[in-house]
Amino acid sequence: MASLPPDPALTDPMMRELRERHPDVDIVLLPPVPPLDEPVATAAQCHARTRHADRVLAALSERLDREPTTRADYWWGQAHPEVRRWVTAASYGDVGDEGAVPLLRRLANTLVHLGWEPRPAADGSPRVRGVAGPFELIAEATTDAVSVRITSEPLHIPADLHAEVQAGTRPASGADA
Repeated sequence: MASLPPDPALTDPMMRELRERHPDVDIVLLPPVPPLDEPVATAAQCHARTRHADRVLAALSERLDREPTTRADYWWGQAHPEVRRWVTAASYGDVGDEGAVPLLRRLANTLVHLGWEPRPAADGSPRVRGVAGPFELIAEATTDAVSVRITSEPLHIPADLHAEVQAGTRPASGADA
């Protein structure tokens, strides 16, 4: 039987004291996060993603002749702390007499005209997925609204660049970006 590696909590004075004071608590030390081999994104690349997603949503709104009732823009953190995707999420509520499913159909047709390749959900649910360039768009109809989520491909954004980009990103409709 292979022996276990030495307990790192015993060699670290702070962890040893923690273990002595709280023997009922399991201490798990996670390995350090390995550095990424991918190139670091630039601030210009980050801002280009935010502007592009904004233009896509604006084009959809113009062609659908309605404004989103809610909107949130944010950098979505991935499994690695330096990998993020830009997300613009919006909802077209108050669909009125038109209904959410017909509005979703119009949205899918609009995506075709904008050069996207929308595909309906395989399970038959009222959902459409489209891909164009570095973005994926998922639109879904509920009883009285159509939600849209535009997500960029992942970028390698270290913490200092993330802080810089956050400072330059103005949230839409009061949402935290």
